[in-house]
Amino acid sequence: MERFKSSVLLHMYSKVKNNEGFTKGYIIDKFNVSERTVTRYIKDLNNYFEEEYIDNKIIYNRKKSVYEIEYKDTKILDEKDILSICKVLLESKGFSKEEMEKVVNKLVCSRFLKDKDIVENIIANELFNYVPTGHGKPLIDKLWELSIAINNQDIIEIEYFKLSKHGKLESEATKRNIKPLSIMFSEYYFYLAALIEGMEYKFPTIYRVDRIGSFSNANRKFPIEYSSRFEDGKFRRLIQFMQTGNLQKIRFKFTGNSLEAVLDRLPNAKVLEENQGEYMIETEMFGTGIKMWILSQGSAVEVIEPIEFREEIKSAIENMRSLYV
Repeated sequence: MERFKSSVLLHMYSKVKNNEGFTKGYIIDKFNVSERTVTRYIKDLNNYFEEEYIDNKIIYNRKKSVYEIEYKDTKILDEKDILSICKVLLESKGFSKEEMEKVVNKLVCSRFLKDKDIVENIIANELFNYVPTGHGKPLIDKLWELSIAINNQDIIEIEYFKLSKHGKLESEATKRNIKPLSIMFSEYYFYLAALIEGMEYKFPTIYRVDRIGSFSNANRKFPIEYSSRFEDGKFRRLIQFMQTGNLQKIRFKFTGNSLEAVLDRLPNAKVLEENQGEYMIETEMFGTGIKMWILSQGSAVEVIEPIEFREEIKSAIENMRSLYV
């Protein structure tokens, strides 16, 4: 009898766990038990959840006319969470089409989703028309292996394919022994921040992960004290488009429509003055990346200081103008 009861309980739990739900009539017909027995078994399952501090409960859904599980655990992703994550992933274009489909389908197929069909319908067209970045390389395994090297503080030897002067990848890779510090994502690409072994730089070198060929463990460690650890959050506030250059304080005048967009883009920027829609802003950034951003803003941004950087921007604008003369 106990074995029979266990079989019924396991079947009921399996149904609700997989978001299939069940009716009392289904259990009665399948196991030839009474309605009272089914009611008691549902109560037994809920008592078990309560005793084991599992914040779930089997309830009757009147709209669907089935018994299903109600998840109250805030650690579990629900439909809204999954949809939001899928939207961000698809917009990022960070993975190949094959990897993106695999990740999104795994998220949507979560057994905890009650309205899985709704999520699938919303993202189906976007997933079908998803266009990844041009390199088309699988990255998930590589990101994991690099993350392990970062966690273990392993020095690794990498083969890295640089861009040539003509904008294409060089055919021969450059080999480096590096100390991997952090993986970051920006503007469609994953990047690895790392220190080159044997060289003393204040800031790390940035490598695009898809341009890293083979890499292997050099069987050496690079211990870093906690007080001097690399803090990628602080580093990201100093860099635009993952382009480094000289770190400098820049003061510029902004007359565009959205100050909020500027402050979101430059998280360490400060508004020094405001005068009838004109804002004097100061930020500390690496020169190459901030130069790219400033030039993208057209006449909405005027660099004030430093003078050398102002002249550099002026020269770039004049060169651009000469293309249209």
